[in-house]
Amino acid sequence: MKRKLLILGIGIIVGYGSLSYTVPDTAYAANKQLEDKKKDVQNKRSGVQSEINSTQNKVDDINAEQAVVENEIKKLDFAISDTNSKIREKETQIGEAEKEIQRLQAEIAVLKEQIKKRDELLKERVRSIQENGGAINYLEVLLGAQSFGDFINRVSAVTTFMQADRDLLKTHQEDKAMLDQTEAKVQKQLDELNQKKTELVAMKKKLDNQSADKNKLLAQLNKQEEEMHEMLHELEDQDAILAAQEKAVKQEIAAWNKRQRELEEQRRKQAANGSVGATPPVTSGAFMNPTTGSLTSHFGQRWGTFHSGIDIGKGGRTGAVPIVAAASGTVIRANYDRSYGNVVMIAHVIDGQVMTTVYGHMESLHVSNGQSVEKGQMIGYMGSTGNSTGPHLHFEIHHGGWNGSRTNAVNPLKYVSY
Repeated sequence: MKRKLLILGIGIIVGYGSLSYTVPDTAYAANKQLEDKKKDVQNKRSGVQSEINSTQNKVDDINAEQAVVENEIKKLDFAISDTNSKIREKETQIGEAEKEIQRLQAEIAVLKEQIKKRDELLKERVRSIQENGGAINYLEVLLGAQSFGDFINRVSAVTTFMQADRDLLKTHQEDKAMLDQTEAKVQKQLDELNQKKTELVAMKKKLDNQSADKNKLLAQLNKQEEEMHEMLHELEDQDAILAAQEKAVKQEIAAWNKRQRELEEQRRKQAANGSVGATPPVTSGAFMNPTTGSLTSHFGQRWGTFHSGIDIGKGGRTGAVPIVAAASGTVIRANYDRSYGNVVMIAHVIDGQVMTTVYGHMESLHVSNGQSVEKGQMIGYMGSTGNSTGPHLHFEIHHGGWNGSRTNAVNPLKYVSY
């Protein structure tokens, strides 16, 4: 943007610089020069307007892209909402699975205790069989019967014991098989649970990435839009100044001869009436002092930056201090500026040369854009508006038109005295 302002400033310098040489002191010659410069300013303004249109097109493109992104954000918000719903569903399933695992683990504990007891019983039975000779013990039991009835009872008892052993072994095998199945089931559920947890983490990570991308894209678009709007405002401001200068030059063409005829009459009246209050007297030079007071700051380097004018302070005085037009001309700009505060810019034609004066930090404005003013005419009061540390007048003189880089600024003390 600074580069564009510099280019604009250079364009204005080129537009007005050629008026610096001396031309015949006639209204015709002056008007001819003004007509040429008016066309040049119009060309420069056309270029600025072209940049404004280009910048506005860029803003429109960004706005269109923002609309697309906003639509994508709506879809993303819906996807995030849906994913959150699925996450809550999986969390519920995980809770239920954990409860089922706890129940199965309790059953496993019971089965393990039963199996442990049966293992001990079977081991005891095996030790007993080994100690008594195994199956021979059953034969001795049968042969030791005292009667047939006793034999029948002994046969029944042996059969019962053998069946009990078989049932115990069968139950033991079934419980072991059930334990294996239950453990396998629990392991499968644990695996599924871990898989669900893995999917849940992956979905959360995806959501985080989507949110980060969304915020990053929005930040980039907002920054681009802000930069484009700032550029657009600066170009529009420059265009407004150029337009005002174009209008001022046009008015100067129409008023040139009239001002020359009225100038002496105005000076005569001012000389007859004398200065009123604190208004400085009208002098016969190209420029007169714009206010009364003392010089508080010079033209040139100051505090690490370039001071493009001089400052005139109130010098301890109280009350309103008038500020007057340093020369006759047309008001280019009379409004509030963030830096200058209440500021008036006036275009002049001095011996065929276009010049511009600037009056900054004024308390109030008594003129308006496009107004013709006479040398010594009051345009406002000294103040401390804008970027100012106390009541004073910031006064600039430019050879040619004012530009953002202030490259046309000259030391006002060449024309006024303090």
